[in-house]
Amino acid sequence: MSIYEDARKGLLVGSTLDAYIAKNPNILDEQSPDSGLTVLSIAAMEGFPEEVEQLLKKGARADTLTKDDETPLLLAAWKGKKERARIIQLLLKKTPLSSINRTCERADFNTPLMFAIEKKDYESIRLLVQAGAAEDKNIKNSGGFTVKQIADAAKDRLVTRSLLPDEKLKAAVLAADVTSFLLYIVAWANKAVNGLVTEIFGLNPELNESIDEQMTENQDLTKAEFVERVNEWMETHGPLKRFFQGNDEFVQDMAEKLVNLEQDPANKLRSQNLAETIKLSLYKLVIYCDDSTSMKRDGRWESQKELVQRIAKIATMVLPPDEGVALRFINRNVENSDNLTLERLGNVLKDMDWRPGGDTPIGTNLRSKILQPLVYDKLDAGNLDRPLIVIIMTDGMPEREDKTELERVILECEKKIQDSGHPPQTVKFMIGQIGTAKSAARFLASLRQNSDIARTTLVTSDKLDDAFKDYKDNDSKLDKWLVETLFSPFRNLTGSN
Repeated sequence: MSIYEDARKGLLVGSTLDAYIAKNPNILDEQSPDSGLTVLSIAAMEGFPEEVEQLLKKGARADTLTKDDETPLLLAAWKGKKERARIIQLLLKKTPLSSINRTCERADFNTPLMFAIEKKDYESIRLLVQAGAAEDKNIKNSGGFTVKQIADAAKDRLVTRSLLPDEKLKAAVLAADVTSFLLYIVAWANKAVNGLVTEIFGLNPELNESIDEQMTENQDLTKAEFVERVNEWMETHGPLKRFFQGNDEFVQDMAEKLVNLEQDPANKLRSQNLAETIKLSLYKLVIYCDDSTSMKRDGRWESQKELVQRIAKIATMVLPPDEGVALRFINRNVENSDNLTLERLGNVLKDMDWRPGGDTPIGTNLRSKILQPLVYDKLDAGNLDRPLIVIIMTDGMPEREDKTELERVILECEKKIQDSGHPPQTVKFMIGQIGTAKSAARFLASLRQNSDIARTTLVTSDKLDDAFKDYKDNDSKLDKWLVETLFSPFRNLTGSN
């Protein structure tokens, strides 16, 4: 079997890949004598993300052409069989800007972005736009059509939205970059303390080589030098510093506590009582969505689906490989939805259409669908071992229940948590509005002004799905709150909150 056959079957990983490279160090960029394809192009078309990722790490060039002048990125967008968006994401990290729109006669001079639009692959469109694929508005295919003309012909609102290089998209990218940077700190510290972070949290992120080269300049740093370098990085990177405005010490504090974690305290940490152990556990995220009848209006249903994926993308970056998010709806039930990976969540939402869902008993079903099975039952059994974040989305005020029921349910949760000996912040809530309904705005305003629930609950100041207007403080607050909450267990290592 040849390297090209192995690539086509997804076998070109690990020791198999290493063996081919050992025999021929240049083989990754050579063309198949039969098809004229490179192994990276084959992996991209067949839809094997792990294979693509390992090939890139081993030195395969993302801009190497096939005999027909196709790039791997072009073939992924044009002929990718599965996992298209993930593979495009991997390729874009290594593809030079000058090659992002590269095409050829065989493809009728359609660019990767044009193919993504034709396939209505919204995530791939967003990734390509984010990378700069839409900046040259004069590129035309062999039919004389530009990206805008192809998008207009698609007559798809989500295609049009995905093409917009708006500030909200930049905000989502910033949140992902911040999360990657924090995970880099966790990975560096984990190595410095001989895997103790993995032992405590079950999280073992890979060391981001690109960030590491910039941070350490290929030097062996002591723990103190690394923390100092983190401090310098925060001071010189404006977007990162602005992201944590108001909590300037968050990153430095987390880095210092992680690198100073020693082997001996591990036994002490593992022997702490359950309440203390929960503080050192990674949060479980539950996304609680509105499926009431009014969600059909103004594209609210599709906007909510997009927002769910954005939030889950950040959250799943801070979880062990086998951990995902839970998904709940006010009215409908979704089977096997307690532990969804980002990919599985996307598939569930993709196949889920709006249907008349009834009223908005948001507090009542928060108790019955989320708090009872995921918190109270575990408290009764003495096995609540992880803190919880509940993201609540709604497009209107509660119906078929008293408008103060949600507040009562949150306070009831706080009391039950405290009565069991845990900190009240063991369960945190974030509540935000979908759509433009004035009734929802008034309802959330009343919650926002309620000091009784303030210690466990963030109520956003504007509409969560205002996704294609100017980026305002609302989304900045959401991203900042979510990132800081997800990473807070690492700051609790020495007992600080």
